[in-house]
Amino acid sequence: MKRYYRYLTIAALAAIVAGCMEFLAINHPETVPVNTGVDATFDVKIEVNKDIDIRTTPVVAILAPTAWKMAENAVVTYTTSDGSGTKEMRLAVGTDQEPKTKGPWSAALKSRLGLKGNYEPVEWVAFIATTDHNWGPNDQFTGTVTVRFTTGSENLKTNLAYFIGNTQDGVHDDAQYYLLHEQPFETTGGSNATIDYTLPKMCSISPEAFTWEDIVAIKYDATIQVDGVDSPLKGADKVYLMARASYNGETQEAVVDEVGAKTLMTKNGKDKWMLYLYPHEFFGVPAGVKIDKVSFYMVNADKSIEVKMPDGEEFSFPENDK
Repeated sequence: MKRYYRYLTIAALAAIVAGCMEFLAINHPETVPVNTGVDATFDVKIEVNKDIDIRTTPVVAILAPTAWKMAENAVVTYTTSDGSGTKEMRLAVGTDQEPKTKGPWSAALKSRLGLKGNYEPVEWVAFIATTDHNWGPNDQFTGTVTVRFTTGSENLKTNLAYFIGNTQDGVHDDAQYYLLHEQPFETTGGSNATIDYTLPKMCSISPEAFTWEDIVAIKYDATIQVDGVDSPLKGADKVYLMARASYNGETQEAVVDEVGAKTLMTKNGKDKWMLYLYPHEFFGVPAGVKIDKVSFYMVNADKSIEVKMPDGEEFSFPENDK
């Protein structure tokens, strides 16, 4: 029998106000075991503007890892203060067109709201109410949306997202016509090294299970786009690794920022690069002194081009010794 954990701690109270729609409370865990059922609840307040048309068909959408198969896995229901009881929502299908793009809801949500900082495969899955409501201008009501799903079998970190709107407004240009909640989320207890969906996969560490006491390969794949934009070092003849290490409880730092044979990455396919290094030797940190953190970025020969995280920070991977 699957276990369903209900989390009652309020994560946000009146956290987001979007015009005539408001989150009153969001009950959502941040961490759960793998293969575990989860109930996420969203208490909302809605006031129908006197100057806009009736909006009677709710839509709820979820952004989650593709491997979780939310279209088959998730169950979405809601209740409202009009006393109509618990209502079910059905999966949106290809004939359900989002009104702004005239295309499928999943594609509209992806193009207009994005993937919320996920770089592994995720997907938007939309659900549409099966009941119409006689809500009209100036009506005010509250409700609770419940999303039930089961996590996958892998340890991972991801950014989930939840959209609450309606079939008339769709994914509107004006955020007052929908609610959006983004939820950092982690699953634990599996057998694999944690997969971090929030790290751009243009860079990786091999092997996946490592400490900074090991010989590791730092890999850079310039064919990976970020937000649809090519990496600025795509097509480069040479790529160099600039790196820094913090050690002694992060009280000391060693920086390697020279352009030369030591930092020249080896070509490992078209626009793919890698560099093997033993961190203690590479940074000149004595053996027996723990290296706490390593961060890095890539440059071209004259350092006129740098490749860092989308927010401008250096790439950094936590040790993963599972």
